[in-house]
Amino acid sequence: MGNVLVFPAAEGDRPGRFAVFAKGPTYVGGTMNWSRTVAVTAAGLVLCGCATATSPGAATPSTGTSAHSASVTADGPGTSSGEPGLILNGQTDARPGQLVHMMLYGVSRAQGGDAVSARSPALSAPVRLRWEDDHYWAVGTLRMTAEPGWYPLTVAVHGRTVSSDRIQVVPSRRPSFTLPAARDATRPGEQVWLGFDDLYPGERGADFTVRSAALPGPVPLVHDADTDFYNPRAFSARPALKPDLADGTYSFELYGPHGRRIAVKRLKVRASRPGDRDYRGKAHGLDFYDPGRGYSAPTHPFRARAGRRVAVMWHDRYPDPGEETRLTATSPAFTGVLRLRRDDSKGADGDDPRFFGTATVRSGLEPGRYPVTVVAHHGRVKRTVHLTVTAR
Repeated sequence: MGNVLVFPAAEGDRPGRFAVFAKGPTYVGGTMNWSRTVAVTAAGLVLCGCATATSPGAATPSTGTSAHSASVTADGPGTSSGEPGLILNGQTDARPGQLVHMMLYGVSRAQGGDAVSARSPALSAPVRLRWEDDHYWAVGTLRMTAEPGWYPLTVAVHGRTVSSDRIQVVPSRRPSFTLPAARDATRPGEQVWLGFDDLYPGERGADFTVRSAALPGPVPLVHDADTDFYNPRAFSARPALKPDLADGTYSFELYGPHGRRIAVKRLKVRASRPGDRDYRGKAHGLDFYDPGRGYSAPTHPFRARAGRRVAVMWHDRYPDPGEETRLTATSPAFTGVLRLRRDDSKGADGDDPRFFGTATVRSGLEPGRYPVTVVAHHGRVKRTVHLTVTAR
């Protein structure tokens, strides 16, 4: 059972019970990766997702899961009588055009050869099952014209039916563009999930792009077989918003092949404020240093002579995304705006993230106290400390 994991059942279950995890597949570059997991428990050893009926219509429809169950024999997965066992994934609540994954256990390669096939009125065509490790498997596509209802599925070996189950088809849904937001507002610099479900009769093409002033550039949507195995026409992306966005509501436009605009969604963006549950800014400073003496300890109050240089330090335990390139210190005492850069030296180890820069005090400045201001967290944090300037 190379694709089945068996573990003891949870405490409190009846003796002799085990939990069996059968992993459903995804396909990348023509190879099969196991990523979806369903777990069930039953008496003795249980295989997740099996249907054990041997005649059409005998299988009971699944409720709430994408698989049926079968017991495991000494020769491999199958029914309690040793007959072949069929595992289906994606066969319930399936829309036309979706994929159904099937696995047949209990038939050896010598018995089946290349003559194992599955048929169903719900499938677009008969499907030939291939051998892999210890079982046969295949992926079938539901007809785009399939009406809602339950359809029989049979698996035959050399023309003889050995197992059966049923597939539930539900109505098609119109294509939909989604832009979910986890909160009442998304923060600048955060990632957002963009999704387009295009599984609908008559839809074609795979060239979909989202454009927005909130994004650094156009974002192509692609099909991810790991997360959307059963829906072959699901396209998505997870880009990050610009880190310096102003508060507001931004439009996200979805364009299809040939540049045709398909849909528009809007997203509210607002930087966190003190008091918000996700506000994480914990800034302290400003501190002033003599740049010739290093940053071992700030001097309070710090006095700088006109025309000389002064080092400025700012600490923030949780800076906003991208803030490392945007922080500045401004003062009428400085010859210009001072950009603060992240200190990634060994001297910063063990300290809160800190940002520093060196400014020049204007020559001829009258002695006195001058404000030095840093604005952070998209304007939500503002700190001003006065610098004492002495005569030259």
